[in-house]
Amino acid sequence: MNIKDFEYFQAMFQERNFSRVAAKFKVSQPTISTAIKRLETELNTQLFVRDASQHRLTTTLSGQQLAEHTGIILNQVRVAKNEIQNINTGKIVLGLPPVISQSYFPQIAAELAKQDLLTQIIPVERGSAELLKLLLNGTLDMALVGSIQPFDSARLFSQTFAKTNFKIIVGKDNPLASQSDVWFRDLQDLNFITFGSSFVHSEALKQLSHANHFRPKITYQSEDPQVIQGMVEKNVGISFLAESAVTNPNVVQLNLLDDPQPEFYMSLAYRTNHILSPVQQKVVDICLDIKN
Repeated sequence: MNIKDFEYFQAMFQERNFSRVAAKFKVSQPTISTAIKRLETELNTQLFVRDASQHRLTTTLSGQQLAEHTGIILNQVRVAKNEIQNINTGKIVLGLPPVISQSYFPQIAAELAKQDLLTQIIPVERGSAELLKLLLNGTLDMALVGSIQPFDSARLFSQTFAKTNFKIIVGKDNPLASQSDVWFRDLQDLNFITFGSSFVHSEALKQLSHANHFRPKITYQSEDPQVIQGMVEKNVGISFLAESAVTNPNVVQLNLLDDPQPEFYMSLAYRTNHILSPVQQKVVDICLDIKN
């Protein structure tokens, strides 16, 4: 079977129109028609039916079934191409959330540099939720990701290398700064500076909010832990951060008294069907050897 035929079929399933699909791929309509007929011959079935009375193309049950597999097939081809390209170039595309990038990657980078591997790393910084999508579609070779429970995915190998608590952080001039502990429910009238929705912090904050039956007042969102801490220092608001991310000496950390409460797990992840090259295995070993 021709991979291009699957691409044409997927577009036809979505568009139900030969001319739009032909324009999308910059080919003739007969090219699209021939590809669909080739698939129908190979599979011994009809994939589309033209309703002449309504000038509409509908997908048969066989076509619907093929569509369930086509996305997986094309994604696996893309993943394979990316993996082979990275093997050939010797580069390793590594996903890094900002919190892990600032708190753990400097230690990893130091060891990578010792072993002359740092120049082979292509870092991609995003929130963990987005990094997992990039990992599954083959954009990344591996990623350091955060989660609020031990990582579990049939499609990804993962191993936790660190775990930390979440803290409430406030400026030194904030009235709460004199406390060492706080109940989350007592913060409902305060302004929060937080990460966006693609970050694990957002998921953990939602979990606490649900347990306490209120939605925090989010006044600003950032992807940079330093920006968040800088705004907290200036008393723009308070924040909710993993303890490992707190590096600003001018903010005060408060323990949460809530029980239970989410924890921040940090794990290395890569696709279960990804065969590690010797260089990639070295990077994995270095990442997993990082100490708290």
